[in-house]
Amino acid sequence: MKVNLDLYGNYVVYSYMKKRNKTMNLNETIYGNSHLLGKDVTINGKHRIENIAFDEYLRELNLITHTGDVHNLAVVWGVMEEENYIHQIYDHDTGEIYFDEPTDEWTDSVDEIVSSLLMWGNLEETIS
Repeated sequence: MKVNLDLYGNYVVYSYMKKRNKTMNLNETIYGNSHLLGKDVTINGKHRIENIAFDEYLRELNLITHTGDVHNLAVVWGVMEEENYIHQIYDHDTGEIYFDEPTDEWTDSVDEIVSSLLMWGNLEETIS
């Protein structure tokens, strides 16, 4: 396992796993709760992107259901066959899992946050 900081000061942990009989290197990026993601909204019939804090977005999508503070959110992701995959989103301080790709049902909320992370999470901007 290897730990570095990315260009934005987020911690990145590197590991690997096997998926579908192929080896996939996994990365873990740790974001502060106020890290901004893009959120697709419709205003006056037009699609717009608004900034929203990562923890606030997870609460809005009912992926975080408690009222307690969340300070550090971790995203476990990997690349296989030139495609990025989000495997898990969890509270880095407590270990509480908000999304786990192999076991959780794929819902509209999960689709929305995963799409936002892939588009606006700067997953590929990590330092190796």
